[in-house]
Amino acid sequence: MTLIGLVRHGQTDWNLAHIFQGASDVPLNATGVEQAHRALDSTPEFAWDGVMSSPLIRARLTAEVIATDHSLPLIGVHEGFREVDFGWAEGKPSAEAYAAYPERDFPDRESVDAVLERACAAVRDVSAQHPDGRILVVAHGTLIRYLASAVAQRDFTSLPNTSLTLLEVSPTLWRVPMIAGYSLREPFEWAHEEGALPRFDPAWDAPSGIDPATLPLAERSALEEYRPTTEKAPSHTTEESR
Repeated sequence: MTLIGLVRHGQTDWNLAHIFQGASDVPLNATGVEQAHRALDSTPEFAWDGVMSSPLIRARLTAEVIATDHSLPLIGVHEGFREVDFGWAEGKPSAEAYAAYPERDFPDRESVDAVLERACAAVRDVSAQHPDGRILVVAHGTLIRYLASAVAQRDFTSLPNTSLTLLEVSPTLWRVPMIAGYSLREPFEWAHEEGALPRFDPAWDAPSGIDPATLPLAERSALEEYRPTTEKAPSHTTEESR
């Protein structure tokens, strides 16, 4: 089993201005750099094995900050974790894009199926390369949401910058025990034939979705499940359901 910690990158100026960036290569702003420094602050101390990222600069810079702050090795980038290409909407304010295309079916937009195919291939590559590993992957809000939604078979709201979503990967079972820092009382599971792709209804890709904070939450962090029994839990107090 491989545990993948999916971290959304830190804030960019386009995030702040509510501009579609997608595949556009927009760097972090000062707030985004500070968010990257604090990315793991709300989680219990946990022994990750390394950090990788999308090739886009906002994800790479976030990964570099996390790796430096926590003395973790950088283990490369993977094209499969690149953000969704929003086509016509790239560089446009979200209000303008939604007014023109309320269903988000922007011209030249990358299809949901194409995104899931490459994202799932990337997840399986990480699992194959680190079969018992615990790997942080810095990626993007829509891509992470697609993965979590496909496993859960429901859509979620936008994920905050530098929030952590956990994906447990085995050949025929994927589990999501944490979404955007919220530990779930009952993790979502997707049991499947080896190599299968999850179903994602494009109708889910709408401006509204389920807020993870409204789901039944666990009394302690989902990361506690993956802590070795010989590892002493941290003595400091943490938010139990974040």
